[in-house]
Amino acid sequence: MLDLAAAPPPWQPPLYEIRDPIHGTILIDEAERRVVDHPWVQRLRHIRQLGFVGLVYPGAVHDRFQHSLGVMHLAGERFRRLRAGFADCSARELDHAWRVVRLAGLLHDVGHPPFSHSTEPLLPPVERLALPADWYWPGCQPRARRATHEDASLAVVQALTRQGVLDEDTGRDVAAVLAPSVRPSPRLAGCGPLLEALRFLVSGEVDSDRCDYLLRDSHYAGVTYGLYDLARLLACETVVPGPAGPELGLEVHGVHTLEGLLLARYQMFHQVYFHKTPPAFEYYLEQALAAGELSLAIAGLEDLMALRDDVLTARLHAARAAGGVWSRRILDRIPAKRVLRERVGREQPENFLAQALIEALREAGCHVFTRHAQQSFTRLAGAGACAEGVRLLCARRVLGRLIVEPVTAHSDLLAAFNQPIDIRHTYVLREDAERAAQVMQRLSVW
Repeated sequence: MLDLAAAPPPWQPPLYEIRDPIHGTILIDEAERRVVDHPWVQRLRHIRQLGFVGLVYPGAVHDRFQHSLGVMHLAGERFRRLRAGFADCSARELDHAWRVVRLAGLLHDVGHPPFSHSTEPLLPPVERLALPADWYWPGCQPRARRATHEDASLAVVQALTRQGVLDEDTGRDVAAVLAPSVRPSPRLAGCGPLLEALRFLVSGEVDSDRCDYLLRDSHYAGVTYGLYDLARLLACETVVPGPAGPELGLEVHGVHTLEGLLLARYQMFHQVYFHKTPPAFEYYLEQALAAGELSLAIAGLEDLMALRDDVLTARLHAARAAGGVWSRRILDRIPAKRVLRERVGREQPENFLAQALIEALREAGCHVFTRHAQQSFTRLAGAGACAEGVRLLCARRVLGRLIVEPVTAHSDLLAAFNQPIDIRHTYVLREDAERAAQVMQRLSVW
C-alpha cells in the first residue's frame, strides 16, 4: 500500500505533489494523475464551490477541483489509518479499497453543473445520465425523475471507465461507493463491511466531504464558523465490532470533537450557506432562463461537461448587452431586499400575517418572491428528528472490557441536536423597496 506519510520506495510509481492551503501536501501517483488530468475533472477548476455566495464573501471564489482533491486526500488518509481493523480482508482487497476510496473522493462532485447547486434543477431527465443497466442492482435503475449532480457524477465515472481511464473493476467500485444502487465488482462484493466503511468515509455522517468543505469554505470566506479539530477527530476514529462485522466508529474521547464538527456545520449553514443575499441571485438566474435571456440546453452528459461557470457568465454578459434585465441584476450585483424571514415546517403555526403581507405587497405593485432554506444536520439514530436514522457506534473500555454503544448515548447535544432548518425568505426587488416599506408600515410589520 502507498504510504502517504513517507517517501515511496524506488519500486513504487512516482508521486506528484500538490500544495493545498488546508491539508498541506497532497500526493498522487501516476494512475491517479491520469484521472486528475482528464478534461472532465479539470473542468471542476471552473465550477465555483459556493456559487453566488462569493457575491457576499468576496474571498469565497474557490472551486470544486481543490475541494475534490481535499476529499480524495482525507478519504485515503483516513482509510490508511483504519485498514488494519479489517483483518478478514486480504491485502489485495485492502489495497484496491484504498485506491477506490481516494478516487471516489476525487469524483464525488464531478457532475456538478455551473454555479454548483444553483442550476441543478435544470439537469435533464435521469434516463439520459443513467448508467448501463448491468451496473445497477436489479430493480434499482433510476427512472422518471430529474437527474441530480450525483447521477451526473456516476455517469462521468462510467464514461471514464468506458474510455479506459479507469479499469472496469475500479470504475464499478467507485460508483458503488458513491451510490448503494450500483453493484460492486467481485473485488469488493465479497467484503460487505469494507464497502460500507468506504461509503462512510466518502458520504457518511462524518464523511470526508464535509470534513473538507467546512474548513475550506471557512478559509476562503474569511470566517471562523466552520473550524473544528480535524486532527483530533481522525485520531479518535476506530474500527468497532458491529452486528454485521467491523464498522467505523469513534472512541468515546472523540464524541466532543464530533459535536464540534456538527456545531461548525450548523454555524456555516446559518451564517454562510444560507445567507439572505445569494438566494435572490439564484432567483434572478431562474428568471433569466425562463425569460429566454440565456439557455442551458443540457441534453446529456456531453452537454453538461461543456458547461462551466465562465461559459454561463459569458452568456449572461451577452444577454445583458441585448437588454436582459435579469442578467443585468446578476452581473451588476443588484441584491433584492428581504422583507420577511420566517421559520416554517410541521411544528410551526401557519403565519397568516406573512400571507397578508405578501398579498398587500403584490396589490401595491411590488415584485414579490420567496426562497426556502432547508437543511438537517445529522441522520444519526437517536439524534432529534432522526430517531430512525443511521448508526454511529462509539467504543470505550471499562476495566479492560470493550463496550460498544451508539454515539448518541454519550452526548446530550446530539440527542437533541437535529432540529432541521426550514426558513422562508420573502423578497422584493430593490426598486420596490420604498413601496414595500410603506406597505409594511401600514400593516405594522417590522
